[in-house]
Amino acid sequence: MNGDDRNSLEFGARVLLVEDNPEHGFIAVTVVRQVLGEASEVIVAETADEAIGLIGQFTDQDRPDLMLVDLRLPEGGGFAVLSAIRAHDPCLSVPIFVITSSMYDLDIAQSYELGASAVLCKPLSRAILKEELARIGVIRNNGNPPTSAAL
Repeated sequence: MNGDDRNSLEFGARVLLVEDNPEHGFIAVTVVRQVLGEASEVIVAETADEAIGLIGQFTDQDRPDLMLVDLRLPEGGGFAVLSAIRAHDPCLSVPIFVITSSMYDLDIAQSYELGASAVLCKPLSRAILKEELARIGVIRNNGNPPTSAAL
């Protein structure tokens, strides 16, 4: 999705999922593949430290097309991951969807301040993911990629 020759999502996307709960992780991977295609590559990090390490290694050529970050990782880890994403130049333009069971206004506000494109409730749902991807222009409302834009 990051190269000039990859201007659609028909062959899947590259997604970083940061989630410490295996059940929620399984649901998120399933939903991502249902919405963005079975060919989507989902890289799963189970801790903030693991995610931050991966983020620091991404380049313009191999960065994810989308990042899904559990806000409520242990020890405020979700906020640390958001900060790390926005501090790493190759990841500046990557959409970030925060997934959380917290609907606490301050958490939501801080997520947006740290660059989140959307804050989604857990467990991740196919309809909501499609709606938010369409809202930011990544896919059309019918679930197909736009003709001239990519993640």
